[in-house]
Parts: sequence; C-alpha cells; structure tokens
Amino acid sequence: MDTFSFQGITPSILLVDDDEVVRLLLHQFLEGAGYHVVEAEDGHQALDKVANNGFDLVIMDIAMPGIDGPAVCEQMRTTMDNPPPVLMITAFDDEDSVDRSFKAGAVDYIGKPIRWSVLKNRIRYIIGSYRSKLEMENISRNYELILNAAANGICGLDKRRKINYINPAALEMLGFERSEMIGRPYHEVFRLSMPNTENFDLDCCPYFENSDNRTSLHYDEIRLLRDDGTSFPADFRSTPIVQGKKLAGAVLVFQDITERQQAAELIRFMANHDSLTSLPNRNYFRKRLPQAISLTQRYGRQLFLLFIDLDRFKPINDTYGHGVGDMVLVEVARRLTSMLRSSDSVCRLGGDEFVILLESTDTFEGAEKVAGKTINLLNEPIEVDDHICYIGASVGISVFPNDSQDAETMLRHGDIAMYQAKKKGRNCWVLYQEEKKEGKVKREEGTDW
Repeated sequence: MDTFSFQGITPSILLVDDDEVVRLLLHQFLEGAGYHVVEAEDGHQALDKVANNGFDLVIMDIAMPGIDGPAVCEQMRTTMDNPPPVLMITAFDDEDSVDRSFKAGAVDYIGKPIRWSVLKNRIRYIIGSYRSKLEMENISRNYELILNAAANGICGLDKRRKINYINPAALEMLGFERSEMIGRPYHEVFRLSMPNTENFDLDCCPYFENSDNRTSLHYDEIRLLRDDGTSFPADFRSTPIVQGKKLAGAVLVFQDITERQQAAELIRFMANHDSLTSLPNRNYFRKRLPQAISLTQRYGRQLFLLFIDLDRFKPINDTYGHGVGDMVLVEVARRLTSMLRSSDSVCRLGGDEFVILLESTDTFEGAEKVAGKTINLLNEPIEVDDHICYIGASVGISVFPNDSQDAETMLRHGDIAMYQAKKKGRNCWVLYQEEKKEGKVKREEGTDW
C-alpha cells in the first residue's frame, strides 16, 4: 500500500490496544504501508504519548481496562488545542460505545475482524483530511503552502480583514488583477448574494464582528459579483484562522459551479424527457397530468387526453431495422409538436405510444378536431434513408371529469379507448364508452394500408 508525506514528513500513527496480538498485526500492517508507528498498551500510556509527541492519527480500541477509548478521546479533545484525529476499533456491535466515541471527538470507527482494505482507505482519507486542515490553519503565516495551481479560488485574510493572499484561480473568477487585491478590505471585493436575489451585501466573514461565534461558513450555492458587474454561482467556504484564542485572519475558498449547475439541469431534463425524441416522458406526464386536472377543477372546465398508438409501426422495425424505426418516431414527435398550441403538450410514454394533453380547448368538437388532425398528419408518408414509410394512428380520448375523476383513471380510459379504436379497424379515434362518437378518417389516394 502506497502512503504519502507532507513536506517530506512521514505520517506518524499512535496505536492503542490492550491486546498484544492485535497491536502486533496492526503494527506490521501500518509499518509495511510506510507509516511511523508508536504503540500504547492502555489509555493512560496513550495520553502521555499524545501529550509529548505529534501524531497524524490515533487508532484506538474502544473497550480497554481502566480508561477506555471514548474517555481518552474526550480528554484529548478538552486538553489539547489541536488533537490528532481518532479512529476507533471495536469488536462489538455496541451502538452506545460508538455514539460515545463520536461525541467524544472520534472521526470514524472500524469493526473487528479488521478488513484491511477498508482500514487502508480510512487511514489515507483521515490523515489526508487532517493534514489539509493543518495546512489551511497555517495559511495566514505561511501562505506559500497554498498551491497556485489549485482549481479552486483561495484567498487569505489577515487580522485587519485585508487580503494578504489570493491565487490565480480566484483572480480569474473575480476578474481582478493581483495588484488590485493585496491589502484591500475583503468586503470591497467579496460581494455575495443569495440565489435569485440581487442584494450583494451578504457578509462572508461575520466572525470578524461577532467574537462569540467563530464557526466556519459554507454555502453550497451563492452568487459572487465580478469586477465587471456580472455574477456567477459559487460553492463558497469561509474559515476563520484562530491562533490561541485570537482571530488571526481567515481563508476563503470558492469554486465556480456554473458547469455543475448545467450538469444538474441536464440530469433533470433527462429524467423528464425521452432521450430519442426529446419529448416529455412518462415520468414527466405522471406529474403533469394531476396538475392539469387540479387547474381544470379550479376553473370548472373539461380536460381532454388523447392516447395515441401508431399503426403499422412494427413492420418498419422488422423490415428496415430499429435505426429507421427510431427516425420515424422522431418525425412523429416533430409532427405532433408542430400541430399543437403552446398550452397543449405531447409526451412519449414509451415504444410507439404517445399522449396529447389538450388544455387549449374546452369542447368535444375541439378535441375531435385535434384527434382527426393527428390521424391525418400521421397518415402522410415519412421518408427515412431513402425508405418511404407509411404508418397511421389509433387514438383513444378520455375526458375529465366526464369519464375520469383522477389522473390514473384518465390515462387508463384513454388506453382502453385506444384499443377500442384498434378493434374498429385502426386509423380512427374513439371516445371512451361513447363509440357512437367515433370518427373514421379516409386515407389519401395511394396510401399503403
């Protein structure tokens, strides 16, 4: 297992366990991984060695005679300014002891028998986090440790609230030159606002004003103002640097999350849209239909749902392949979208099933007109890769509140009516349970039935 060093210093681990066999196994594993290992047989030895040596990690058994692991951890936390992180080891599924350990300040625990691969990665993560914390706390007096190559924006403040370091990434994001920043009060540069507001007056370092509260701040999303007046979304952290009991400055770390937001928006779009046609999908429709029904109820109107199943689509896939079939579906989506008003919507439920939600009409005549237009439009030949494809459509119409009282029933009734249209010979529409209002659309001359 590869280890790492911090400014050339090998990580040092204190191993505390009253079981000599366990200590031997752990010592061999850790030393083989390149760590410097010191042992302690009990909690009292552990406290003495922690007080007189610097460790990057303490690995300690929870259950020990005398003073147990959580008690040692608690004493370290209350008597040391910056105690090393503690990883507890337990042979019991003892929830109370684990809770005590975390309350005392332990950062993690691992059970016996030990899974070495898990332990390896826990140690790497804990020591890495601990040394990063030490690095950040030393920035004010040793800020050359800040890597100029860091992708995140990093800014150091002194105790006078003025900028004493800023890295190239921060300068690029904010649009300033370094000469404009050094020695300048932070509040003149770091103008923040909450999302969806234009009040760039949020103080990112309130602990300078309130000495009783020196906790770090973290905004998953905040807006930062650039020098040119534009703004961008950022993940923003503000951490006070405390030396002894005095506030010595602060470290600001931020990252432009524009790409992250765009990726999240893309994920949301993909979750609600069909990847082939880009139409809203079944997931979207199941959320949209109840909303439309609620709005219809409020205004005492009728709502029409057209359930569409393509006729003669399977032979296209069988004859020309699914690639041609996919392009036919894309053209169907385009045609259906082109004929609707902006207040109406069309979704692809899956396969060759589509549904139209009519919110622009309140009459049977309007719904019947759209159903007829749908059939006529889909009867027109579709040319794909030098192939002329002929399809049609069977349409089932359901109506809220006439035949449906909820979204699930409305969709099911539309599906039933569509199958009634199939039985009637296809290429027609049928109103649920009112077959007398069915309509047949004549084919164009030359259409392949």
